[in-house]
Amino acid sequence: MLICDTMFCLGSVNFGDDVYVNTMPDVRFWARRMGEEKIVPELEIFEAGMIPVYKQLMAEKVLKKPFYFNFCLGVEWGLPAVPSSLFFLISLLDEPIPWGVTHVAMTDFSLLATAIGLGAEVVRVGFEDSVFYAPEKAASTNIVTI
Repeated sequence: MLICDTMFCLGSVNFGDDVYVNTMPDVRFWARRMGEEKIVPELEIFEAGMIPVYKQLMAEKVLKKPFYFNFCLGVEWGLPAVPSSLFFLISLLDEPIPWGVTHVAMTDFSLLATAIGLGAEVVRVGFEDSVFYAPEKAASTNIVTI
C-alpha cells in the first residue's frame, strides 16, 4: 500500500464561485521540492486537463514516482461525480498508476463502489468528503462498527 505524505493539485480549478489558482511555475516548484524532500504526493485531479500536466512533469523529470492520483469529483463546476467521469479519467492514463477517488458532497456510496470495481486503491469517506453515510442520513461520527 502506498501512503501519501501530502496532497498536491496539478493546476487551477473553479470551486463554485471561487477559484483555486495553481500556476505551472508553482506546480513545477512544488513538484521539485517534494522530490528533493522525498515526499510522496497524492496528485489531486479535479479536471481532465490535469492529466497532461502530470505527463509533462514526468517528461521534465520534475515529478518522480512514487505518487498516486486522487480523482476529486463533484466539486461545483468541476467534473461531476458520475461513473462516466471515472471511466474518462482512467482512459487518459498511459500506464498503471495507483489511483483513488473523492466524492465531494457524497450522499451515498455508489460512486465509491464503482471506483472499487474499476480498481481504485483508495476511496475516501471522511467527514471532509461527506457528512452523509446514506441518502439523507447524516453521520454522527467517523467511526464505523461492523
